[in-house]
Amino acid sequence: MQRYFINKDNILNNQVKISGNDFHHIKNVMRMNVGDIVILNTFDGLVYEAFLIESNKNDVVFEIKKELKNTYKPFNLTLGLSMIKKDNFELVLQKATELGVEAILPLITERSIIKIDDFSKKISRYETIIKEASEQSERTVLPIIHDLTSLNAIDLQPYNKLILCYAREKSYKLTELIMKIEPTDKVLALIGPEGGFTQKEIDFLISKGFVSVSLGQTILRAETAAMYIASILKARMEENI
Repeated sequence: MQRYFINKDNILNNQVKISGNDFHHIKNVMRMNVGDIVILNTFDGLVYEAFLIESNKNDVVFEIKKELKNTYKPFNLTLGLSMIKKDNFELVLQKATELGVEAILPLITERSIIKIDDFSKKISRYETIIKEASEQSERTVLPIIHDLTSLNAIDLQPYNKLILCYAREKSYKLTELIMKIEPTDKVLALIGPEGGFTQKEIDFLISKGFVSVSLGQTILRAETAAMYIASILKARMEENI
């Protein structure tokens, strides 16, 4: 069943009007007709079953049929990713959302080739990507996307497991770390830019409690590494959910 996110404040007398991009998708892509049923999510986690009662030139109107129980829970991974090329970064946003991560932390690092002068101008597009990926994957809770952050400004207090993904790590493998992670743990995993973290950054992060792990024998692109670590941790941390 098709799913859309709405603002709770837009529900009036048990009805909600939808316009803009979602209206276009409903009318021109899905070609919905009066009587068709959808799932509506509010951004604060309420879930409703609703049916289309009116289709106009610039909007559609749904009437809420019933509230549904929200059983979805993202797994406790914040994925920290250095700013990489636009298309690759946006691909990670989409796939990490589909995989069910709790949050995404954009990072500015020494070897970041993408320079962001005004991150607020990017947020709107990033939020759209996350919203559409959440609808497609039937999430009822959007992942959090944090502000652009430098390594020394990361708030580590919420996390009890800190992972640094480093291609050249020789002594510690991800498979060894995985067995020490429980579904209740709060994990922060960092992925570097195209050129990787500098040795200075690696030393700094290890001094802050990060465990440096290898992701295997081959060198992965940043976007591949991000999806790989998210997939592995999803499999482990959702075992008892």
